[in-house]
Amino acid sequence: MNHLIKAGPISIWIALLCVLGIPDIKAQCAGTDNTVTVCNKDTDTSTQNFDLFANLGGTPTSGGTWSTTNPANFFALDGVNGTVNLWRINNFGVHQFLYTNDACGESATVTVNLGGYPGEDNIDGSANACSDNPFVNLHGFLGSEIDGKVQDFNGTWQEEPGTPTGFRVDNMFDALAAGPGIYTFTYSVGFVAGCPSRFSTVVLEVHPAPNPGIPTNLVVCVNDDLSAYTNLDLNSLLSGEETNGTWSEGSTNQLSDLSDSFINVEEIRDNFGYGTYEFRYTVFPTHPVCPENYSTVNIIILPVLEGVLSPPNFCVGTPYDVPLTYYDTILPNGEYRITYRINNSTTGEAFDDTILSNGQATFEIDATLVPVNELVTVDIMEIEGIDPIQDVCPTILVPQASFLVSDAMVNVGDTCDGTEAMVSVTNVLDHAGNFSNDTYDISYTLTDTSGGISNDTAQNVAFSNGSATFTVSSTNLTTPGPYNISLEIVGSFDIDCTLDGSFELSAIPDAIQLDLLVDNNCDATQIDVIVDAPTLPNGSYAITYDVTELNSSNVLTTNTINFNGGTANYQIDVESLPQGNYTASVRSSQNDTTPCRTIFDFEVSENFAIEGIPSIPEAADQQIFCLSDYGTSGPTLEDIEVTANGQILFYATATDMSILSLTTPLVDGEAYFVANIDPDNNCEGSDRVQITVTLVDPEAPTSNETNPVFCGADMPTLTDFSVTLPGAGSAVWFDTDTGGNPLPPGTLLEDGNSYFAANQIDGQCSSTERLEFIPTVIGLEPVSLQFTELALCGLDDPTVGDLRELETNADYVVLWYDQPENGTPLTNDTPLSENVMYYAESFNPDTGCINPNRIAVTIELSNCNPEDYGFFIPDGFSPNGDGRNDFFLIPNIEVIFPDFTLEILNRYGTSLFKGDRNNPAWDGRNGAGIAPNGVYFYIIDYNKEGFDPIQGRLYLNQ
Repeated sequence: MNHLIKAGPISIWIALLCVLGIPDIKAQCAGTDNTVTVCNKDTDTSTQNFDLFANLGGTPTSGGTWSTTNPANFFALDGVNGTVNLWRINNFGVHQFLYTNDACGESATVTVNLGGYPGEDNIDGSANACSDNPFVNLHGFLGSEIDGKVQDFNGTWQEEPGTPTGFRVDNMFDALAAGPGIYTFTYSVGFVAGCPSRFSTVVLEVHPAPNPGIPTNLVVCVNDDLSAYTNLDLNSLLSGEETNGTWSEGSTNQLSDLSDSFINVEEIRDNFGYGTYEFRYTVFPTHPVCPENYSTVNIIILPVLEGVLSPPNFCVGTPYDVPLTYYDTILPNGEYRITYRINNSTTGEAFDDTILSNGQATFEIDATLVPVNELVTVDIMEIEGIDPIQDVCPTILVPQASFLVSDAMVNVGDTCDGTEAMVSVTNVLDHAGNFSNDTYDISYTLTDTSGGISNDTAQNVAFSNGSATFTVSSTNLTTPGPYNISLEIVGSFDIDCTLDGSFELSAIPDAIQLDLLVDNNCDATQIDVIVDAPTLPNGSYAITYDVTELNSSNVLTTNTINFNGGTANYQIDVESLPQGNYTASVRSSQNDTTPCRTIFDFEVSENFAIEGIPSIPEAADQQIFCLSDYGTSGPTLEDIEVTANGQILFYATATDMSILSLTTPLVDGEAYFVANIDPDNNCEGSDRVQITVTLVDPEAPTSNETNPVFCGADMPTLTDFSVTLPGAGSAVWFDTDTGGNPLPPGTLLEDGNSYFAANQIDGQCSSTERLEFIPTVIGLEPVSLQFTELALCGLDDPTVGDLRELETNADYVVLWYDQPENGTPLTNDTPLSENVMYYAESFNPDTGCINPNRIAVTIELSNCNPEDYGFFIPDGFSPNGDGRNDFFLIPNIEVIFPDFTLEILNRYGTSLFKGDRNNPAWDGRNGAGIAPNGVYFYIIDYNKEGFDPIQGRLYLNQ
């Protein structure tokens, strides 16, 4: 047994104290901590009963108990006897066990450094898996034949480095993704406290899973022409299958033996009818680790709906039940869901699943989908078996059928005694099912309120687009009350729909005439109520009158007058009412409800006032108007500011009675007179207010230059115009000579546009006359270049002059800058620099105008052919500090190959230097000092298209 036993520090101290003879040291009954190293536990069966007590330090006494805080070690430990089965600890590493002796209340720990066990090699062909298994546990191939010996679980799996698959995650291998083949794996356990790492090897063979292919079902309809399937090879319904399989089936007897793959679908249909017939292709594995596999091909013969629809014509409001007769020999009885189509466009579905039984069925069409009064088509689009659930052939062999829904209606208006009844008939169809334009006799029957019946005929009634009217003579309407009419249109579309209507015959009622007479509407003292009802029979009638205050709607006076049929005259005393506006109303209502009365409620109202003259209007007697505020027509009476109650009236004089129109133009210095009318009583005030108007128009601006010239790049605005403004005014700008839109002073000028200036005084009134400015704004076109990138060689010392080859032939001069805006133009002899952006700008020397939109140009200075510039790589250098050849430097490489990288290695492959354009030269140092004389190697990656990396040697000689 390979045990490494080390004494702990506590035991050393105890021994030392005993040697020194220090008294009163109490014995440690739990012993002291100790560490033990156990390697190769799997080679020694005694490690199955490892004695922890014997490995305690010091002088422990028995009788204590052992414990562990590691749950993985719990069942391996015998806590009473102090032994542990190291074969049951399947994790290499450090494991601690605590000994506690309650007799003295002390404890000590034994630490076991446990070496790893990787299990046994499995390389003799007994590790097998099937290629259909994505979860192959590699741990299952490391087992030992010795009971209880199990590999550690905290090791590391690796694939054969030379042939990695990438389909292993920890101990799980995806054989499905990897496919058939032989794969080698190693399982390693690590180094533990002097115990070396160990590994085991598994050679796994993945065997191909049997492949029965991907099946395709054959779906046909029972009434299809199946002559093409009388010798169907079932293999044609598989793809990707292995060829060593066999076919089997259930009950059609189409396969003669295991080598047969041909069937007669037509014969299956003729012998067995519709249904699903299963054929199974089975492939057996080449190794027992894989199960047999099979694919199933179904020959599906679907039943077919074939028959006819017989829809009748319908009346609106009745169920639209469509009968279906079908061939039940090719469609079984059952419950189906039918999808139908109306007029080749609208799709509906039968709400209740339809029962098809013994060739007969009926399904209801959704009435909301069906148009009325026109020929409608219906056909079945789809049928689905619900009970039992089954597929039905999508080909529906039921011809489209047609029907018609009639919505013929009768409407009779109520009428009065002694007048005809007007009967309207709509939506009447002719024999072709169209709205009729024919002439028919209409026979009708009248039933009056007492049940009396009379018959009559309206002859030669002309219809237009299905509608017609005729009258029932008043001689047939003798008794007021309700009537019913039932009619038949002789010779129209033959459909049994009821054409009935009803109406009311009413008697003519008597009327009452009322009137009000006010003595003075603006200052009333008395109102006469006049009643004229000479045709009323003798009796008592009620007339109600009241007086209401307009503003509050309060009723101040109310009374009821009773009179007998005839005429009457009564007075309403209003003299005692306070000042205000009022309404006097008189009304009467008839108690009948006949529609033949033209007026049921009789009412007459009259507005009047007590001292109702309105107060005088208020207005400034002097009003000023700026003419430019009122367009070309100028201000009118409507623009005068007046505050008044009610409607305002204008007059030319204080006594004139002719009212002036509000559109009357104002005249400078003219006086106008204003009165008003109270809207509540229509009374006009007796006093008028005089208003005198003044019209103002400032003098127009002037200028000595109305056609100035500007550069567009200067962004000229309205403020750049030169304007002279009389009277200390200020300029305001517009886009038209009259009216138009005001323009802000910062408005940018456009070439050839007109701008109009007006003179504004005191920031309020502008001149009606405006001065027109038409500027010339010179706009230079943006610079145009042939290219925006230029490749040059920095070794040629290129200048700005080389940029001229980018320019195009244009009517302007190109200026070059090294910044996107502002700056000073570059001269032709200015050298070009790497990593600097250059900008081109157009310039017209005749006008001095520029276009500030600069074009950016990218310059590359590495377009150098190495052969043209004597490019070479030195084969040695001498870093001895003499100032000559002290660096390994490749001339001009940073210009020709700006992205190059350089690496220097010694003969052992150790990298001594890495360089680029920022650090191109090696000074010969290797970190500690100058490298020793000898041969070194360089690797140069030019990082430029067309140039491959190179490597070579150089000699360092101090």
